[in-house]
Amino acid sequence: MFTANFRNLISIAFCVAFFGGAHLCPVLADEDAAPIRLEKIVVTPGRFTIYEGTSTRIAISKQEIERFPLVDNDVMRAGHVFPGVVSSDYSARFSVRGGEKGDISVRLDGLELYNPYHLQDFGGAVSLIGLDLVQNTQLLMGGFPAEYGEKMSGVYDITTRTPNTDQLSANFGIDLINATATLEGPLTEKGSWLLSARRGYIDLILALIDLNEDYNPQYADVYGKFTYQPTPADTLTLNGLYGWDKNHQRLDDVDSNLDSLYNNSTVWAKWRHTFDDSYWTDVFIFGGISNQDRTSGKADFDDRNFSFFGTKTELTATLFDKHTVRTGVTWRWLTAQYEYNVQERQAGIDTYKPILADVDDRGGEFNMFLQDEWQLHSKLALNVGGRYVYQQYREEGIQRYEIGPRVALAVKPTNNFILRGAWGIYHQPVSLMGVPVEDGIETVGRAENAVHHVIGAEYTPTDNFFVRVEGYYNTYDNLVGRLREFGRQNQIFEPAQSGDARGLDVFMTHAVSNRLSWTLGYAYGIAEEVAGDETIFRQRDRRHAFAISSSYQFAPTWHLYISWRFHTGEPRTPLIHTEVPQADANILCDRQFGATHSERMPAYHSLDFRMTKRSPYRRWELSWYFQILNLYNQRNLDQYAFSEVRDEETDAIIDCAVDEEPQLPILPTLGVTVRF
Repeated sequence: MFTANFRNLISIAFCVAFFGGAHLCPVLADEDAAPIRLEKIVVTPGRFTIYEGTSTRIAISKQEIERFPLVDNDVMRAGHVFPGVVSSDYSARFSVRGGEKGDISVRLDGLELYNPYHLQDFGGAVSLIGLDLVQNTQLLMGGFPAEYGEKMSGVYDITTRTPNTDQLSANFGIDLINATATLEGPLTEKGSWLLSARRGYIDLILALIDLNEDYNPQYADVYGKFTYQPTPADTLTLNGLYGWDKNHQRLDDVDSNLDSLYNNSTVWAKWRHTFDDSYWTDVFIFGGISNQDRTSGKADFDDRNFSFFGTKTELTATLFDKHTVRTGVTWRWLTAQYEYNVQERQAGIDTYKPILADVDDRGGEFNMFLQDEWQLHSKLALNVGGRYVYQQYREEGIQRYEIGPRVALAVKPTNNFILRGAWGIYHQPVSLMGVPVEDGIETVGRAENAVHHVIGAEYTPTDNFFVRVEGYYNTYDNLVGRLREFGRQNQIFEPAQSGDARGLDVFMTHAVSNRLSWTLGYAYGIAEEVAGDETIFRQRDRRHAFAISSSYQFAPTWHLYISWRFHTGEPRTPLIHTEVPQADANILCDRQFGATHSERMPAYHSLDFRMTKRSPYRRWELSWYFQILNLYNQRNLDQYAFSEVRDEETDAIIDCAVDEEPQLPILPTLGVTVRF
């Protein structure tokens, strides 16, 4: 989570970027592509798809996402548009249906990524994957089948596009906070390659601004993809993703000083062998390294070094034209080193609690899945499967494995109406790369788990009108640790042991014509957890959320997009900051917390607008956009935080305050890109 001053700096930087910014957002495929009605019953509920070009699923096209008013055109932020998703202006991370942000599995071309976000010290404001690299994306929010594992709330499954096989092409662009270069082209007659590099330039913008405090956040990433097809039945793909972050900040409050360095790299190779149209295998070999070196306050440090390598094999086969069987096994070896020494400030005057951890461990893990999607009848389909997880490195005396059965059923009584239901047990193992040392835990125990109950209906009266209503009830157990988000609020509470979430999502989209369409989403949800002997609302409890948007193509290459978003406030804990007189006539501030999550933030609402223009020429294409986020400049609040007001001459504390930290103000941006 951003600190208050950093939030203000980001807002200033965005506005500076507005006067000279550009964006890499090429428009691809058919401009008038409309959703297509399902030909085959898809069993999985809670599924939303972003696709490029035409699709066999009812979905939102990538072209539409590229026209959304989004900060940085981030592929992770694209998922924020769906009902049931809980997010904020400042972070690309999100949660679904009452879960936590760490409960989402992010997969890229079949491999789950570790922490794929930049600006880690500020909540993960930017993802490592640019939207221009994406072919399609699926968000699964509940009841997903056994092939998806490791996380217990949702899956964000991203597939990158195939590089250009015809000729060498290039894209160069600058957006709000990034500069990007992408090159791609053929690799002999049987292959192709793509290389994309991006560098954030927030630090360069801040250097132009006269500030009393020192901030220097930097980040960069590189993505490469090579494909080669030696035979018509074999395809080899090599992917590599590297992210780098560095931050330095010096503030008046010494406890907020920070120096950090993050490196995150993953490489994986995939071999697909196709026996025929209904039978193929995928074999992966993968490895990666992640390092974190973080020093904060006066002498606190949090250093983490991870490495991993492994392999996985998956088989897909269609049997007797009725069964689509998928099975797979994964083995991974991990090493992890933690050196953690942090003095966490507690309620009260200068009261600190030391948390120490020194972990050096390694071990293997193994998991496998088996599922069968069975088209029982033209109007009835069943998906049944299970997942097995084993971790060698768990604490002695703890069961080292879990088994999670899953089942889903779809009934299609008419051609335009489908009923779906799902139940499953979802385990989220505590990996060696995710030991919650912040809570004084140094060993790995049993996996966190959730049980999903989902029921819903889809109605498609015409090919261009779609309605989905879905209800859910999820229970969570054996919860471990907390996802830390840095900021001046600094609330430290007892971690939850269990919880539940229940609610209803409504999604509706209508393509009125080839030029005009609208989308409406509504989510109602209640999320609670048990911490100690107390039942409280979970941090992501958002009772009501509503969004409506409309896209209008008023000329062949001109698009107008308008959206309005509203949600009720999330739970918050009251902050009490009182003055304590001292004998020398000075004062100290006593920080206290009220009842946990006993109050709520004010409601959030924002009107956003975007205009896009695409101009194709003979050898190149020019695209530009103009957008305004928070058009009527609503002052939405992100959090409340403790603040000490000091005398400029003596540096003595003269007041103890609780500040309101806002989200984004009105934000106009202009972007241009040239594609060769």
